[in-house]
Amino acid sequence: MWTKDTSIRLSVVFTRLFLVLLALGLFTVPRLVAWFIEATGGRPVFVGRISAAFYCCAGPAAVLLWSLDRLLAAISRGEAFTAGNIALLRRCSWCCMIVAAVCLVFTAALFYFLLVAAAAAFMGLILRVIKNVFQQAMELKEENDYTI
Repeated sequence: MWTKDTSIRLSVVFTRLFLVLLALGLFTVPRLVAWFIEATGGRPVFVGRISAAFYCCAGPAAVLLWSLDRLLAAISRGEAFTAGNIALLRRCSWCCMIVAAVCLVFTAALFYFLLVAAAAAFMGLILRVIKNVFQQAMELKEENDYTI
């Protein structure tokens, strides 16, 4: 049966899987991109550009995934509306915005990065809204805690 705990565990598994894939990508991206460019008949000059974009986005992506892992750990302990979680959500949204900015810069080299930049900015916006909801919920929770 599907429960809240099952959902959190699945989210943790996927978050950690993406961390592992990101780490593997640090060693394999140039070869994978070269293979993809060759298989699709693209221009070899794009290998360096795509690889550079990946490496520029890898740091913010790692911070984002680590922050999501910490957020899920707190939620699994029953600590949802806390200042720490709000800080984690803020960090996640900024990581998305950094990736969006990096990809926007790389749009000059390869137009398809505009799509990644738009998706990252949109995800950053969604996380910012969720952060604001958590902040409001935390304030309401604190107000209720002081009410007799």
